[in-house]
Amino acid sequence: MSTYISAVNQKLLFARQLLRLVGTNRALVSTHQATAVAQSMIVQLHQAWLWHCCNIAESYKLKEPQSVTDGNALVALLAEQGKCPGEATELQTLENDPRSWLSELLNAHHHIYRLPVLRKAEMDVDRLPIIALDAPANIDWSLEHAELWLQNLQELVERQREMMVEF
Repeated sequence: MSTYISAVNQKLLFARQLLRLVGTNRALVSTHQATAVAQSMIVQLHQAWLWHCCNIAESYKLKEPQSVTDGNALVALLAEQGKCPGEATELQTLENDPRSWLSELLNAHHHIYRLPVLRKAEMDVDRLPIIALDAPANIDWSLEHAELWLQNLQELVERQREMMVEF
């Protein structure tokens, strides 16, 4: 059994465990708590996706699967060996389609590591200046969105693993 398979399984499990922390009554979870859990899930899902790319590389006998950094690199490295598996091209297509769930997930992961935008100081009710930090407005940090990414990635991994077994 591949180390990458176990590592992907672990990251998917960790993402599910993070979601379970908030339980079924999400109405009681504050916005900040939901964002923290969603961002933590995204970090786990990104690593699961990356290691899934490495697992595909390993399955198709790429000499250095750890050199894979994304779907584009996976396709390029396999093409150098004369291989063009459907799993790799599917990942590349999802990654490069700005409307796909994977592209959204990768974009959200990228934004986790960007500094928030500093807004002009505002006065609060006690007349103290408050400097607000805003995250990028185009990222949906909701638990529902993170859960959807988890479901999509899990489905993709399971389906592609079945395809690789047939190979």
